Amino acid sequence: MANTREDILHAARGILAEHSLADLTMRRLATEVGVRPNALYWHFADKQTMLAALADDLLAGVAVRDDLAWDAALAAMAVDMRGALLAVPDSAEVVSSARASGLATGDVTERFAALASAGGLPGTAARGIATALCQLIIGLTIEEQTRAQMERLGVTGPSGRDYTAEFTEALEVILDGARTARTASGAAITPAGER
Repeated sequence: MANTREDILHAARGILAEHSLADLTMRRLATEVGVRPNALYWHFADKQTMLAALADDLLAGVAVRDDLAWDAALAAMAVDMRGALLAVPDSAEVVSSARASGLATGDVTERFAALASAGGLPGTAARGIATALCQLIIGLTIEEQTRAQMERLGVTGPSGRDYTAEFTEALEVILDGARTARTASGAAITPAGER
């Protein structure tokens, strides 16, 4: 029976979870799904295209919450994105690479920007907030995942950093900036929890 793209991406997640991004080669992936490496190229033009599809897959479950106030929706989406990345080792690096290559099709930045725009932020501010959120989530998660791998390999001991606290504090600073930008743009002030 032929493997689907979903089978291949599932196997790629498994390699990340069990090993690391360095171990995610097309040859190893082909072995995992029981095919010759060239069979993978029916689904993906090259490794970068596969990694971009994996990045899209990793973030596919990060939903836009339309039942919350705009700022609470931004916060919920940021927490969900961080959780999705933390669930799979090295996934933040995969997403960062896919974003840099321009091959990813599911642009989470656009989802953040749309939420901010719906909340009344002007275009430039909405895009700026979206970029800040993505950079916070991806960058801090890369650090956390890299540190966890170093500790697992015995390269270094525990850092003592509280990554969750760092994320929460930085998220609130970004959201405060968004609220300020919204107020400065003349948007009506909506109490927290209301649309």
